[in-house]
Amino acid sequence: GYCGVLVNLSDVAAMGGRPLAVADALWAREARYGAEVLAGMSAAARAYAVPIAGGHCNYRAQREQLAVAVVGHARRLLTSFDARPGDRLLMAVDLRGDWVAPWPYWDAATHAPAERLRGDLELLPRLAEDGLSRAGKDISMAGIAGTALMLAECSRVGLTIELDAIPAPPGVGAAHWLGAFPSYGYLLAVAPAQAGAVLERFRARGLAAADIGGFEPGSVLRLASRTAGASAVFHD
Repeated sequence: GYCGVLVNLSDVAAMGGRPLAVADALWAREARYGAEVLAGMSAAARAYAVPIAGGHCNYRAQREQLAVAVVGHARRLLTSFDARPGDRLLMAVDLRGDWVAPWPYWDAATHAPAERLRGDLELLPRLAEDGLSRAGKDISMAGIAGTALMLAECSRVGLTIELDAIPAPPGVGAAHWLGAFPSYGYLLAVAPAQAGAVLERFRARGLAAADIGGFEPGSVLRLASRTAGASAVFHD
């Protein structure tokens, strides 16, 4: 339930918007199972100060299912279509969390102060409104590499990711982290002259942020490692 709200709020923020309200459709075998999901949704709604405006429940279903929709508003958009050759790929992530074992989910939200969560989410629309970024995506089930691929493909550009530059929790292998779904994680296309200012905004709030690659002409996403002295095509 918490995640159902959280991922929708991240989607709005990744487009430079601020969430206004969420609605849900919930199916469960019994009311007691549905109550657990609703409790998670309510906890997230309180933490982020975004109301659950309505929805629908069915407590005679064969299994638990949840669908959540969100409404938001943006003054200036971040899109998936405006990364340009020469832009830098910046990554921002909250490393103050832990794994939700056994899944590849990095949770830096459920135990964090509500005020901090709201302030961190507010960074994205501020970056858009201040003209510091045109394009970005929230890191989703596709992980870091897959989300970067979607951004590059939509923008019709190539991309090289420097694996050594990716901020990660201590002791986590690269392959595991590349496929992780963090509760707070964003990829942004930023002009080189503005990269420092963008990184500083995230770092000032205790978030990890780094320049992890660059956009280029073409259609290839390449993964490179200076430590290994090698690179490989991830996808064309």
